[in-house]
Amino acid sequence: MPENKNQNTLSRVNFFSGFNFYDSRNPDSGVKKIILTLFFMISALTIINISCVNSKSGEKADGIITPVNLARLVMTDRAAELEWTINYDEDFKEYRVYRSAKPNVAINSDSKMIFMAGERYKVTCKDWGLEPGTKYYYKVYSYNNNNEYAPSNESYGETPMAPDTVQNGEITSDTVWTTQMSPIVVKGDVTVKSGVKLTIEPGVTVKLSAHDMQAGGGFSQKSEIIVKGTLKAEGDAVKPISFISNERYYNAGDWGGIRFESASGGSNNTMKYCKIMHSSIGIYVKNTNAVLENLQISHTLNYGIVTEGSSVPIRFCQINDVGQNITDSAAIYSKSTPNPHIYNCVLCFTSGNGIFIESGMAVIDHNIIAECEGAGVVCQNDALDMILNNALINNKTGIRNLGPATEEFKPDFNNAYNMPGYTKTSVFYSGCAPGANSISAHPKYVMPDFKFPNNADFTLETLSPMKGGAQSGHDMGLDNPLRYGVKY
Repeated sequence: MPENKNQNTLSRVNFFSGFNFYDSRNPDSGVKKIILTLFFMISALTIINISCVNSKSGEKADGIITPVNLARLVMTDRAAELEWTINYDEDFKEYRVYRSAKPNVAINSDSKMIFMAGERYKVTCKDWGLEPGTKYYYKVYSYNNNNEYAPSNESYGETPMAPDTVQNGEITSDTVWTTQMSPIVVKGDVTVKSGVKLTIEPGVTVKLSAHDMQAGGGFSQKSEIIVKGTLKAEGDAVKPISFISNERYYNAGDWGGIRFESASGGSNNTMKYCKIMHSSIGIYVKNTNAVLENLQISHTLNYGIVTEGSSVPIRFCQINDVGQNITDSAAIYSKSTPNPHIYNCVLCFTSGNGIFIESGMAVIDHNIIAECEGAGVVCQNDALDMILNNALINNKTGIRNLGPATEEFKPDFNNAYNMPGYTKTSVFYSGCAPGANSISAHPKYVMPDFKFPNNADFTLETLSPMKGGAQSGHDMGLDNPLRYGVKY
């Protein structure tokens, strides 16, 4: 087919007409395009110039605050360093820096203001007094003169663990183990001499090694803390004091325990809100006195607490996971009179007994004693009358009398019961009989957990048969179900 030259020429002109200023068929079109292009360029430059002028003038809509950028956060074991960008708003008033232990920092009770500055160029601060090994979250709030504010981005960091402080040998003058020293590593026995006081601050962690460099104490091959003077170890519900194994792969019985031996401090010896784990014996009190409250003792090899010739008050404690298949173990073992007063404790999940009273009387009042492979309570005849108001759940034997069988002494106001699903052969009373006010009924706890009691809620349901069933109209079991161990 012959080529149509005119048609092809026209097509080329139309195709390039959008790109070329000159069209041979219409000479005036190029001039028009140049003028139109210049018009659009001048308009665009004018708009850009106006925008730049407005930006430089600092004008912005009322109520709009420019947030800053939290650009740098550096953590040390006790402090944090922060730096942020400058706020150039004309109505800038101040910066406020907030810290929280949780994500999503906001101006509320979960956050704390740690810095405030009314200087525009003051864009750095330090946050002191932080805990080692802890994660913290930060935001910087910019305020204007109307007290309106805008938050920065959120930044977080974790403080590194502080270097270990090693302790062993004798303490011969009053000493304080502070949180700044934590964790404290005990390599060998630490002995607090008579007339000397050791104070341990809340939140301190003490790690005890499996080997005893001094080869002394009750366990010659294991590290111990031996108190012949005074020990004051008082944590709180938020910052308990921890005594744990220093071994990489920890086991029950790694270290010996804490021993009070004829301590000169007497009743000034106090341990409150402490966690004790991985020991052979949690606490041993011999021929002295001490106050033991709100302790959480677990994963021990032999005993949770041992008393010998000491009427120690043991209150609000949680002792569980005791014995590790050792049948003569016990959560609490009293070797000789005078015996302790055991009140409002949760004693459970032992390979042996809950409470073992070798001889004499002991007050055992308002406790939960559960999941013991031996007996909940083992004692002699004359101690039976003082076993009152307890819940004895899922034990091989509820209460066992070591003396001759008797009808004269009777434990009373107790609930001995096996929960549904408990299939082991058991008896509630051996060598004794329950008092007239004792029951055997489902306790109806809100959320029981006898293996891990720190996860439990031992509050009684409204229809529990234990409500009002104790002496003086109190409830059986825990007198205060919200206070045991270091749970709260």
